[in-house]
Amino acid sequence: MRLLQAKVDKNFDKVLVEWAREVEAGDKAAVIHMYVPYNLHDIDIRIDALIANIREFLPDVPMAGTTAVGQTLHGKMKNRDIIVTLTLFEEESTKVEVFYTYKDDRDVEDARRFRDYLESIPDLKGLEIFTSAEYDRLQSAGLILDELSDDLEIFGAVAVGDSKNPAYVFTDIFEKVRSATVFIVYSGKDLHIQTNRMFGWNSIGYPLEVTRAEGAVVYEIDGKPAYDVYDHYINIPQDDNFFYNALVFPWEIEVNKDTRYIRHAKSVNSDGSIVMSSFIPQGSKIRISYGDPRRIISSTKLAEAQIIDFAPQVVRVYNCMGRMLFWGQQAEIEVEEVAKYVNVTGFSALGEIMRYKQCTILNNLSIVSACMREGAINNTGRIQIHNRVEKNNMPITARLAYFINVITEELLQKNEELNEMIYSVSHDALTGLYNRGTIERMIYDNHDVDGSDKWHLIMVDVDDFKLINDTYGHQEGDKALKALASYLSYQTAPLENVHAGRWGGEEFMILLNDYTDDEIEVIAQNICDRVSSIPVDLVRPLSISVGVTVHRSEENVNSTILRVDELLYEAKRNGKNQVRSDLK
Repeated sequence: MRLLQAKVDKNFDKVLVEWAREVEAGDKAAVIHMYVPYNLHDIDIRIDALIANIREFLPDVPMAGTTAVGQTLHGKMKNRDIIVTLTLFEEESTKVEVFYTYKDDRDVEDARRFRDYLESIPDLKGLEIFTSAEYDRLQSAGLILDELSDDLEIFGAVAVGDSKNPAYVFTDIFEKVRSATVFIVYSGKDLHIQTNRMFGWNSIGYPLEVTRAEGAVVYEIDGKPAYDVYDHYINIPQDDNFFYNALVFPWEIEVNKDTRYIRHAKSVNSDGSIVMSSFIPQGSKIRISYGDPRRIISSTKLAEAQIIDFAPQVVRVYNCMGRMLFWGQQAEIEVEEVAKYVNVTGFSALGEIMRYKQCTILNNLSIVSACMREGAINNTGRIQIHNRVEKNNMPITARLAYFINVITEELLQKNEELNEMIYSVSHDALTGLYNRGTIERMIYDNHDVDGSDKWHLIMVDVDDFKLINDTYGHQEGDKALKALASYLSYQTAPLENVHAGRWGGEEFMILLNDYTDDEIEVIAQNICDRVSSIPVDLVRPLSISVGVTVHRSEENVNSTILRVDELLYEAKRNGKNQVRSDLK
């Protein structure tokens, strides 16, 4: 496999003549890639002319193109030049096909038909994607394509564009379609493809909650307009340069402990809502992120080590535009070392596509690489990636971001330790409910603050608990207490102004505010009746006795507690597994 590269200039015709000779002599599969600056003047005329020019010399070679920025030529970024590459394959079995699709009503149906076609291709190895499609459409198609074999590598990028210059993708016919996708299909018995991705962005500041969002539009964060995050913390103005300024400060989205990803802002609306690069789940946690040069380089080194081991003949690199802007004058730092030893091609994009664990993911502010090789591994030599960003050379902004991040992480750790300490002091170690001191304090504090005579207590006791301990052992007794605690949490969780705690031993207390006597009767009876259905592996079904009362305005809190305790024991004396109440 060989990669030939050139920029479009006055000598381009001579290059095409040479390429035509190479294609004819090799008589094997080949593919052309075109990377066109997104802000090129008269872009449609220039692309049409480019396609016609290439077709004159290479009429049968499939081609794919995209609007781009930071087009890579021999490891160097060329922001103003159109870059064209020709990949020549050498194995008879290697095949390359190019498909083009645009938005219409048959989108999902077309994706299924395309999936079925791909399944029929022998030795299918890779699917490269250039797209200007909306995220929702891309995601829907991706879910269908992910039904294909685990061995299929999917990679590519989102075409570059902005509010003034639309993003386009194209093949040998250029159409002004703003939501289109080009698929380049690679197959071959002796073709090998490996994908990698590089991250390295560091979160700073405290987690904030997305309190209102719809699709890719985030309306509120912590109950305030989303733009306030950029205005208050980073002082980014709401102007025409918002996209470029915000791109260097993306959000780290935390859906849960195991799911985190990076998304960047595209624009800000007049109401203060933010249009993000793709879907942001409402309720997720976000933190502002910033590029730590050392961490980015460390991530790049790990990926490049994998590239070295694969020994590729060609490496396609899809670098995020935001990552390029971050490095500034050093924008080539992450690809130039590899380009010394391996043929590298690619461009900077608005989003990087890669399949990971059988799921095609749209990445932001990353680098995705697709390594290609025909045949067995050859020794390409060691690639040494030197730490080009030493600590002493870090810009002041990077140092400040690093300082803030360390301080924030230390504060978050201390806050977590404090929360754990508060939890351990206020909660029962065995059951996880509030302990006796906490639930009792809540009852007294509730009375002092509210001053209302309409709060209720429900007291619960496990029937025959001593018999359980004596017959089956304390381990089984502990299991029964934990099961009941989980059951009480489940029963009370949907209710407002309700708190449950372990009162002591096998007794539990529930404090309820703002309920009528009739409502309390129903709640207590349901708790008693349904306890035997606890789906836990216990040696015998549980039953409980329950006391219920309401605080009376003329009495103190202790009197209310003593009365509910007496009602509980009245239930036990009268046969257990029942509710005793003085509400009527």
